[in-house]
Amino acid sequence: MRKKININKFLEEEYRDMTFNELSGAPFNAIKGVSEDTAKRIRAAFKPLELSKFVNLAEAIVTLAEGEVPEKK
Repeated sequence: MRKKININKFLEEEYRDMTFNELSGAPFNAIKGVSEDTAKRIRAAFKPLELSKFVNLAEAIVTLAEGEVPEKK
């Protein structure tokens, strides 16, 4: 069964028309509620970590599932 996902509720307005590929290069403060100061701290905290692509994929799936739009019946 296909589900629709609306990630706009997670993004600041100026980033809502971007593709996932474009968003992958966006700053952390593209996420709604993340300030520039918080974005700097996140970058500093995660810079030394190298997560596998599988961990990143799993995290993305969980996050996107939260934005799933219920199917209309």
